[in-house]
Amino acid sequence: MLVIVIPDVHLKYWLFRQADNLLKHGAADTAVCLMDIPDDWDMEFQLERYLETYQEAITFAREHPDTRWCWGNHDMSYMWHEIETDYSSYVSECAAAD
Repeated sequence: MLVIVIPDVHLKYWLFRQADNLLKHGAADTAVCLMDIPDDWDMEFQLERYLETYQEAITFAREHPDTRWCWGNHDMSYMWHEIETDYSSYVSECAAAD
């Protein structure tokens, strides 16, 4: 079985598009995503980038339901409300307001 590993995403939404393309063209059978979906250098106030990245992740998950997802420290920092490198209090507050 061939597996695509999607590395730490850190708001690079296009990683999901590339993995989707590879899977659809038979380059691999399934994928594992190491997550760390949020946070990147100087992106703390780029709410649209966070939304775009999570939407790509959701679309990918729906398209490839057999993908395995691994929680990363940046993902957990939002669940625990603990500051991690490039943690965005702004995005966290926006998400809590919804």
